[in-house]
Amino acid sequence: MKRPILLFILLLSQIIISQEKFLEINNNFKEGTRKVHTAFPVVDEATGNFAIFLDDDNNIYGFLYSAALDLIGEFASEGLPKKYEQIIGYSVNGKEIRLFLKDRKDKTFGSILFNFENKSTEETLYDFKLKNEVYVGGYSDASKFHLVTINKESSILNFYVFEEGSEYTKQSLDLSKESFYDNQGAVQHLYTIMSTGGSETRFGNFNSFKIDKIDSHSPNSIETTSEILKMYPEKHGFKLTIDTQTLTYIIDVSTEELNYTLSTIEKPSISAPMVNSNSFILDDKIYLISSSDEEMVFSIKSLETGKELKNLQVKKDEEIIFKNTPIIQEGGTYKDYREMEKSSKFLRRLSKEDIGVAVVKSNNDYVITMGSKKEMVRGGAPMMMPGFGMPMGAIGGFTVTFNPTFYAYGSYNSTKATRIECLFDQDFNHKSGDIPKNVFDIITESADTFPKKDAETVFKLNDSYIWGVYNKKLNQYTLFKF
Repeated sequence: MKRPILLFILLLSQIIISQEKFLEINNNFKEGTRKVHTAFPVVDEATGNFAIFLDDDNNIYGFLYSAALDLIGEFASEGLPKKYEQIIGYSVNGKEIRLFLKDRKDKTFGSILFNFENKSTEETLYDFKLKNEVYVGGYSDASKFHLVTINKESSILNFYVFEEGSEYTKQSLDLSKESFYDNQGAVQHLYTIMSTGGSETRFGNFNSFKIDKIDSHSPNSIETTSEILKMYPEKHGFKLTIDTQTLTYIIDVSTEELNYTLSTIEKPSISAPMVNSNSFILDDKIYLISSSDEEMVFSIKSLETGKELKNLQVKKDEEIIFKNTPIIQEGGTYKDYREMEKSSKFLRRLSKEDIGVAVVKSNNDYVITMGSKKEMVRGGAPMMMPGFGMPMGAIGGFTVTFNPTFYAYGSYNSTKATRIECLFDQDFNHKSGDIPKNVFDIITESADTFPKKDAETVFKLNDSYIWGVYNKKLNQYTLFKF
């Protein structure tokens, strides 16, 4: 064996030994030379069972396991129907898993049922097509899937509810009695606020929205948290947030009762004609950032009471005393890494680009990232394929949008943001020292030892993160626990 290969194997074994090899899946169905390019998990929260699906454009390979890692069923089927572009959710009914699909234009919807009992699939094309409605997102809750839309020029949210063994139903939440204000103080429909973020100068695509699903308990990058529309999936519901220049609207939806509560949180005030702002929710707190080219204000408030718990301000001629890193400007590759010295340049970026804040817990501390990404077209712009830096859908025949943990991981590791990272204790007092590594940093260190990372995925299972990669030579999918 050549010495470089031996050294690589020794290095690989040392790093991987520090992690737990969780599961090896032998894909005995695979034939031909087509590359397995996509993997995605479906977790049954009720039983702990989970499925891994692998796709090579020609076939889908499904493997269903129990919580004890016993193989329940496996089979191969034809690839997903070509008229669909995205998998937007799923429902689980014992040994049956249904994947819900949509086309590129967000108009036509269907599903495919994987039955691991009799090793068969069944395709369904649904008999509705969105005309005066706009697709908002999909939400999966165990045995049910909710397809969420909004009527154009209205404040009415629609829920197409799918449950195995029953015909789908359509229900609505009417928010017309609520007041949504644009940046000029005029009352608008929810649809308009979602399309424009309250700004006359921010143009939205009025046929679709760009909404990022946020796994708030995982590390997130500015790329994901700088969107004006965010969905935070939770058990039995989700939070939908809309950020305007001065306000954050939080629509907290219960899918069990199909009702909602609306909260309005005021952003930190800055005396400037042009202010950029955004928010991030973690547990019972909301983190708010506002900036002009003269001043930046960061605030932490209680979600329940709106009481401010922390307020930090920086002027353009002041040093940012609460940062633990330099002002980093990164373009996705190490050679594009640069550092800024002046706060004025950082504030200028925040005021002109898509601003965001991200928060993650680290033991009893908080790591808070503040920054901005280069401005992109709002509403309907191509999403970025996690970890690849190209529009979703460019790899393979379809994309998966229901796993926010993988999206967060891919975006975190291909960040192109200008940012600072800050460390605070549990009372939000600034702490000195280096930013600690998070779980995505640890996964990346292991992943980078692989020469190829085909069909990479990351998902949560119980209290652990699971990372998977495909070995083309062995036709084997290996999962590691972190």
